[in-house]
Order: sequence, then structure tokens, then C-alpha cells
Amino acid sequence: MSPIAQPSPQSTDVITLAEIACVELEQLRDRPNSIPSFPHACRALLLEMEGNLRCVDCGIQNPEWAAVNYGALVCINCSGKHRSLGVNNSKVRSITMDHWNYDEVVKMLEGGNKQLENFFARHSLLPTSEGFQSPQLSHDNICLMRYKTKAALFYRQHLDHYVQDLISRGPYKGRRRKRRPLGQQNSMDV
Repeated sequence: MSPIAQPSPQSTDVITLAEIACVELEQLRDRPNSIPSFPHACRALLLEMEGNLRCVDCGIQNPEWAAVNYGALVCINCSGKHRSLGVNNSKVRSITMDHWNYDEVVKMLEGGNKQLENFFARHSLLPTSEGFQSPQLSHDNICLMRYKTKAALFYRQHLDHYVQDLISRGPYKGRRRKRRPLGQQNSMDV
């Protein structure tokens, strides 16, 4: 008697990291309080996002803190600077040590360092931006000052409204991006 051939796994049988993250988020959504750390699969997705392996402000590798209002990752040194801005400008959380709620996790998954960096570049708020340089400004001053601009306020409010709209539509299904035919991408799209 010959052995029964096992069917090879189909792509529909494979559970993706994004699907696991969505399950984690649904479990978190059902809890009225926050959880003790960032969900594991959500953290893996967060670290896969372009730009998130470096601090958005200074570029140090493997940041473990978050500027939640911006959905961006920062290093421990820059997290202290963000704390000094106050929670109206920047709410800081540790990815590993602080409690997180559903809204905050979704905001981190919808934000990202590259997206924030592109926004700052479009508004000439990078340390290298010609219109944002002055003899009185250092790299640290620029990084702090840009979070107090009207542009940064717009970004925070827009990200917050966008995430609230996503949440109101039901379970989080993962990050969505505009798709355009090849050759029609705009380098300014986020």
C-alpha cells in the first residue's frame, strides 16, 4: 500500500504576520484597559515598516520608544526630548515597558518613521532643509522645534482623525496604501 500523499499547503493555508497582528488587535479591542506591552506580531509589523529601524530624529538604530502622536519610533535619548515637549505635542511610550491601548497600537501601525520623514521633508522641517536652517539652531533644536509647528499639529490631528475613522469602520484589517499603475507613482506619495 502506497502512502497517502499530503496536499501541499496552499497560500490560503498560510497565516501571515499581518493576520496574526489583526487577531492580536481584535483581542486588544475587546479589553477596556490597556495591555502591558506592544503586541508581539504588531511589533514585528511595526519594525518591518520602512524607516522604523532608526530613530526618526537622530537616526540611531533600533529605537524602542514611540512618539505615539506621530506614529513614529524614537531612541531613548530622543524620547526624553519628546517628553519635554509635553503630551499635547508628543506622547511618548516604551514599546516594551509601557501599557498600550487599541487606538495607540493602530496609530503606530498607520504612522511610521518614513511617512513622518516624508511629511517633514515636504514642509521643509528636516535638519537639512534650507528654509529651516539658522545659526542659532542645532540638530537637536531643529528636531524639537519642528514638533511645535503648525505643520506638526496638522500631522498629529490628521493621523488621529484618520485612525479614529478606521476604528469606527470595524476591525483593523491592516495598513492600506494607494496603488497606482507602474510609472504613475509620485515620490511625494506617502
